[in-house]
Amino acid sequence: MNKAVLCLLKTDMHDHFLYKLRLNELRKLAETVGYDIRMEFLQTRSKPYSKYFIGSGKVHEIKKFIDENEVDTAIFYNVLTSREKLNLTRVLKCEVIDRYELTLQIFEATATDELSKLQIEAARLQKLFPYYKLQAGIRLRREHPSFKGGGEYAYHNQLAGLRTRMSSIREKIEKLKTEGELRIQKRKELGYPIVCISGYYNAGKTSLFNILTGSSKKVGPQPFTTLSSKYQKYILPSRDVLLMVDTIGFVIDLDPRLIGSFELNLQDIRSADIVLFLLEISDPIPVLLVKLEFGLKLLKEIGVEKHRIVIVFNKLDLVDEGYINEVCSELKPYLEKYDWTRISTLKRKNFDKLTELIQKKIKDLNRVATKF
Repeated sequence: MNKAVLCLLKTDMHDHFLYKLRLNELRKLAETVGYDIRMEFLQTRSKPYSKYFIGSGKVHEIKKFIDENEVDTAIFYNVLTSREKLNLTRVLKCEVIDRYELTLQIFEATATDELSKLQIEAARLQKLFPYYKLQAGIRLRREHPSFKGGGEYAYHNQLAGLRTRMSSIREKIEKLKTEGELRIQKRKELGYPIVCISGYYNAGKTSLFNILTGSSKKVGPQPFTTLSSKYQKYILPSRDVLLMVDTIGFVIDLDPRLIGSFELNLQDIRSADIVLFLLEISDPIPVLLVKLEFGLKLLKEIGVEKHRIVIVFNKLDLVDEGYINEVCSELKPYLEKYDWTRISTLKRKNFDKLTELIQKKIKDLNRVATKF
């Protein structure tokens, strides 16, 4: 098993909680792809150090632990520049990756369709191309004996090969995206209201999708079991026919470049008539608040208006009524602005309230459509 250490630079001196949430999130993601976490390193400083991102003293502290415990990988929560990554790799003498690259590893492990695989490769090359270029350039300056020596030709050939590969991947992605966008448009033209299930990984999105549609899509505690959107019809008790969509899960602080590489998933969310935003009500309230704020901000940036969002608190079976009341009290400023409900996919509890709320939203949509 690949032994790893986790590293995080905290620049907010007044942050006494969020950094713990971020380290815990990083640990869960790393363990998903099989890393054996041996230690966590935290540094607090007002701004990153230009050479290593973290201070040189902390680098040598990490180096000492890595040498003594034969650690294979240092995983940073912070996103590193190519130069920071190269400098850290040289000193630590082990693989150095950041949260961006770690997330790509998880994507790669779960990807099954061609578009997802291509988008993952494109995102990886976009992130690592400057690193390869810097690495090769330094090696070239050190090794070739004269201007236009053999090493320089090889260097340019390698970079040209990478550029060609990136261009080829982008062309294939654009073709598949165009086909996907046409399918989305055709689904819209069928006239069925589209309900998209969004939210954080492991919040029960696919479980809810399976229950409502009678499907048997893969579910599990691992993040990103759904990389490509899944579609299925669902008939409400009112006999209204809906098209349900299950999409990729959110992750706190997920790099926007990664989100952008799954543009077709975002288009499914953006074009839906109703977006169910799932959260785990069993999360500690500070965690729940962070996830709620980040998720609503992300939906807004995608282009989903407030009136289309329904907040759904799942895993009701894991908490008591007292905790539910506490959650409702703490999150009241948000719950006053959005339609919301609470369910348990495990116990299939409160589904009648969820379907009633969806039916109400559909009627509101029809009423607005009739006016025009």
